[in-house]
Amino acid sequence: MVITCLRSVLKDAVSVIERFTGKNPSLPIISNILLKTESQKLILKATNLEIGIEITIPAKVIKDGSIAIPPRILSSILQTITDEKISLEEKNQKLHLETDLTSTEIHGMDSKDFPIIPTIKQGNKLRIPNGTLIKILSHILQVISVSDFKPEISGLYVKSEKNTLIFAGTDSFRLTEERTSDFTGEDIQAIIPLRPLQELLKIISAADGETEFVLSKDQALIKTGNTQIVTRLIQGTFPDYTNLIPKEFSTTIRAPKDDLSVGVRLSGVFASKLNDILLSYQKDRLVLEIVSPEVGKHTKEIKAETFGKSGRVGFNHRYLSDAIDTVDSETVFLGLNDETKPVVVKDEKNPHLVSIIMPLRI
Repeated sequence: MVITCLRSVLKDAVSVIERFTGKNPSLPIISNILLKTESQKLILKATNLEIGIEITIPAKVIKDGSIAIPPRILSSILQTITDEKISLEEKNQKLHLETDLTSTEIHGMDSKDFPIIPTIKQGNKLRIPNGTLIKILSHILQVISVSDFKPEISGLYVKSEKNTLIFAGTDSFRLTEERTSDFTGEDIQAIIPLRPLQELLKIISAADGETEFVLSKDQALIKTGNTQIVTRLIQGTFPDYTNLIPKEFSTTIRAPKDDLSVGVRLSGVFASKLNDILLSYQKDRLVLEIVSPEVGKHTKEIKAETFGKSGRVGFNHRYLSDAIDTVDSETVFLGLNDETKPVVVKDEKNPHLVSIIMPLRI
């Protein structure tokens, strides 16, 4: 293999792909990345046997070939050298990297031992603009928690209904659902694991365009720009949560987002191991209170529009803070019934997004 390419382009690709390598004493090659030429392109691949990734970058290919190399060493070199044009040559399982001012040799492994990353040629397709997908993933991924006991909640639930695409995530203590009509595609229903979506969010945060999902029975292919990710789908049935979202409330609160967000975050300084915070509410008055035997106590009063019954309810302050952060408007809506029922947090200017939080016993 003999090629020339741009250092900055290769550096960006390696910085992404190295996060997908794995560790397996019986299969050490998966701690490496694969470099392989195809036409006038350089293809980089990595896998941990659960998730695979492929990134394609332009290159001038003088001689075809391939090699598997440690990504950390290559990444460090690419971040250090300043020359933009670089040459790569594979000889006897060694990668020679040269610029006008530097020469480097990296020991690699035989590319024939690198695992084959599955390809999905057929499946239901779904296309979403990156701008829409970024917002949805930012809202929902934070509430998902990987669980060995309940693997069906360890990923993002995606389901299409007529002209609406539904996304939902939960960790059993809270749940966020968001709907959108900004998509094209076929009928789908799947649970996509958390990890590849976290990495996808990092990738598309700096990219325009759209992302395509190709979903087979047990795998998903995610394509955006010059990047393809392959992952297994989570098998099982996502919990039927629709009846858990209250439609009517005995108390409704509309509070300024900034005041409420600052109050909840400040209360977190005093939180106990339960991360608990107490909300007391009555007409046009909302009080945040937290008491910690080890640290002290803190209270904050917020002017709010409160209608209905007075009362108080306890929350995990981090869960409440995350739900508030999903609200883009200046006012946060809280819908309550009693201190044991789920509490709804909404952005009234975005009726397609809703979060529910289970209260703590007080």
